[in-house]
Amino acid sequence: MRIGIIGLGYVGLPLAVAFAKKYKVKGLDINGDRIKQLNLMEDDTNELSKDELKQVIGSSLNLSTNIEGLKDCNIFIVTVPTPVTNSKIPNLAPVESATESIGSILKKGDIVVYESTVYPGVTEDICVSILEKK
Repeated sequence: MRIGIIGLGYVGLPLAVAFAKKYKVKGLDINGDRIKQLNLMEDDTNELSKDELKQVIGSSLNLSTNIEGLKDCNIFIVTVPTPVTNSKIPNLAPVESATESIGSILKKGDIVVYESTVYPGVTEDICVSILEKK
């Protein structure tokens, strides 16, 4: 089992660290400053302490801003935000972008899990469609 976590915010980072206690994990975030910060064992979301990060980062948890770094993963967990516009409409761009990235490296038999707040049908109607096209 090779796990890739896409999105290292207040949901993805604790999930990546928890899995990294038992498995090899690769974490991806599009924010290069976030990756630099985490590699310095600092978490500005205050979800995890420096000591908790030191236990796994660089050993069982490797971080990247490039989806190619997750190419050998066979389980992908998407933990990107779903912001709401001023009109109260979910902005699905982060989920769609993450899905397109995963689709570019997805292999037969891989598993994709969405841990993002979306309305019913988004995963099946939008995300699966993107993965199938890629």
